[in-house]
Amino acid sequence: MIDNAVAIYCFLDDYLKAINHQQDKQRMMNDAEIMTTALLAALYFGGNHERALCFVRAHVFSRVLKKSRFSRRVHAIDELLHSVFLSVGEIIKQFDTRMEYIMDSFPVALCHNIRIFGNRILPLDEEYRGKCVSKSQYFYGFRVQVIATVDGVPVEFAIVPGSWHDSKGMHALSMNLPEGSRNISDSAYTDYAFEDLLKESENIWHDTERKCNSKRTEPAYRKYYKSRIRKLIESMFAQITSMIPRKIHATTIKGFLLKVKLFIWNFSFKKLCFQ
Repeated sequence: MIDNAVAIYCFLDDYLKAINHQQDKQRMMNDAEIMTTALLAALYFGGNHERALCFVRAHVFSRVLKKSRFSRRVHAIDELLHSVFLSVGEIIKQFDTRMEYIMDSFPVALCHNIRIFGNRILPLDEEYRGKCVSKSQYFYGFRVQVIATVDGVPVEFAIVPGSWHDSKGMHALSMNLPEGSRNISDSAYTDYAFEDLLKESENIWHDTERKCNSKRTEPAYRKYYKSRIRKLIESMFAQITSMIPRKIHATTIKGFLLKVKLFIWNFSFKKLCFQ
């Protein structure tokens, strides 16, 4: 655990120096230490910042903030953490010779339907009530749209309201994929106009699974290949959701979403650095 903490800190510290990130030298914890602690909380402590602070105080850093100040600092560097994830994603895309990506989504429930009126984080809005088809159950919260490599490393993601259909939620992604690449997805992402536009303007193949009544058919071997390769992202989602606790402690929407992002960022670091 200590070795992983040191590896994460060294990577983040080198990245911030490379981009010439400016920060107050008089701070008790610099931004690399804040990001490291937040990622360790997601990696080992179920998102519990207080337990992560106790660990780094005892084994990693000499000076550590109190929980309230630490939470404010984490919220302040939300965009900085996301820029690290995007930069790593761009590097992965540049060195990915297969140029094949998989797109899908998974739900993150704030609470079950029966507890909707008791939640104090989200407003009562049907926009957040979604359905998980694979589990045949409704949830109240968000849906995470993800683009990953065939090796199971996320390179892009976006968090949208739970009621958004995948064909709508995919437009929240930047789709900044290399020219000539192929993005494989299930039939829920079918959008012929978007498919043609992406192919014509960016030379990216938005390759969805075709329904039996689809206007655009494909040979049987393509259907088989897609069904096999899509199991990779389902396995990746199982690993991410296993890291997310049944209850995410948060008092605001921003705090809830930040912890969800930290679990995804942490999974990417874990795949790249520790395996």
